[in-house]
Amino acid sequence: MLKVPPEIWALLLATNFVSNETSMSDQASSIRRLYFYLVSFIALGFIVGSSVYLLNYVAKVTVFQKADISWRGTPPAIFFNPEKTGGDVPDTTVTCTPTCSLTDSQRTSISDWQDNYRVWQQQPTSSTNRARGLVNALSFLIVALPVFWFHFRTAQRDAKQDATQNPDPKRAGRTIRSFYFYLVSLAAVVMFIISAGVTVNTVLKTWVVKSASSTATSSVSSPIKSPSAVGTTDTIAITSLQACTDSCKLTADQKTQLSQWQTDYTQAKAEMDQQPKYEWQRTLATSIPFLLISIPLFLLHWLIIQRERKASQP
Repeated sequence: MLKVPPEIWALLLATNFVSNETSMSDQASSIRRLYFYLVSFIALGFIVGSSVYLLNYVAKVTVFQKADISWRGTPPAIFFNPEKTGGDVPDTTVTCTPTCSLTDSQRTSISDWQDNYRVWQQQPTSSTNRARGLVNALSFLIVALPVFWFHFRTAQRDAKQDATQNPDPKRAGRTIRSFYFYLVSLAAVVMFIISAGVTVNTVLKTWVVKSASSTATSSVSSPIKSPSAVGTTDTIAITSLQACTDSCKLTADQKTQLSQWQTDYTQAKAEMDQQPKYEWQRTLATSIPFLLISIPLFLLHWLIIQRERKASQP
């Protein structure tokens, strides 16, 4: 099969484009219009995304206050290497009667745990992530708004001048303009259908057909209950170690971290337990902003389409 070089295809496309234009000025006008509508479309996408996040932020702060999810999970626990205590069952706890049972390897595990716990404490919380998202959304919105305003305003002005100078509706420039408005309208309709469907689905599952609601637990695995001690696999070693801080001669920093760990663990565990319960808030806090943005976005562009179509009819 004969292969046509890419340069030939490019030449054919360029020749076809030129043949469809009545003059070089029309060709330059079409390229200019394509540029302005393309930049307007890209800037509008940033505006829509930033606006959706801002509405999402407002919804979480005012209405859906339980919608934030913590991705940190519970703070890291201490897992001692099992040490034989004379029986067949390995002991992962610390005892201090009559003397401290900490071994050198277990003290090394405590040092490693301290490093891991500091790393966990430095991870951003849900409120920190929300604040960072707010700053990012505002930054893109501040930049995208003037870019869109300048390019779309210029495209609108050129369209009015072109309509008075040459009323031919088949001109390439007007085809580009129509394609832009129909494309944005289509995107708005897709946004509306998806967000409205998700909103209705969540409302039905939460308040109408409750048996259809998901009973899945948090994505962060819960600690396993231990049959050999009171508590869970996360808390056994720390609880036993706290009872022996003086006998095992732990440092002041280690004592402080053990105490703070208990507070952080209790708070993080409570947040994890509530996450499945408020899944509907997270869903609505996302779908409703998309719904609120898609409606005016569609109406503004569709009304312009209808107005210009009526104006072009004899």
